[in-house]
Amino acid sequence: IVLARKAVRDADRRYVIFTAEHGKVVLLAKGSRRGKSKLSPHMSIFGVVDLMVAEGRLADRLAGADLIDAFSGIRESLEKTAAAQSFLLVVDALTRRGVPDRRVFDLLVGFLRAIEASPSRGRGRDPLFDAAVLRLLDILGFGIELDRCIVCRGQLAPQGNALDPGRGGAECADCRSPSSLPVASSALAALRGIRNGQLITSAATSRETADVADLLLATHLEGRVRALGFLRKMCG
Repeated sequence: IVLARKAVRDADRRYVIFTAEHGKVVLLAKGSRRGKSKLSPHMSIFGVVDLMVAEGRLADRLAGADLIDAFSGIRESLEKTAAAQSFLLVVDALTRRGVPDRRVFDLLVGFLRAIEASPSRGRGRDPLFDAAVLRLLDILGFGIELDRCIVCRGQLAPQGNALDPGRGGAECADCRSPSSLPVASSALAALRGIRNGQLITSAATSRETADVADLLLATHLEGRVRALGFLRKMCG
């Protein structure tokens, strides 16, 4: 799955790709910016691509490409395009080259399928983006404690809880700090569902999951990710 691409020299492109078997890789596509290039039509930003790679001394080169699934429905909506592009930016920012993780690849495919199949929401942030970000963070080891209070380690009551992503998770009513984010039981249930692999969140909890996703991204990326600014600019 192509995460990003950049023009290089006069006629080449450099692609950042997340693969099922090798994790994130960077490939040089010689001559792919020429009008007669046979590679460019297959290297869709939103698509699953079967690649042939030639090892090089300085950089591996893209030798062949076959587009398997184009997810063309995403491009029919500006909001879907913004959400999908933003998640690709997050994956690129959070993952390292050469670290295989099939769960990340499967999440990317599942997210693109869910975005393509979802109804058009009009302007506004898509909760599928936030759910996918939270699932990705959990896969990469940045997940938060959602079952017990991070202070007293007691079971969380149905009401009165809060979240402090910077400290690592949920706080009970007795231990919550003034700066923590109040969280409803329905939002905690949604966050637990996301942790278990669900991508769909209800409109009632989407604002809270968005707040948690923003806080976690700010905590772990130190402002280096462009995804949230891009999403806000495109979707309002």
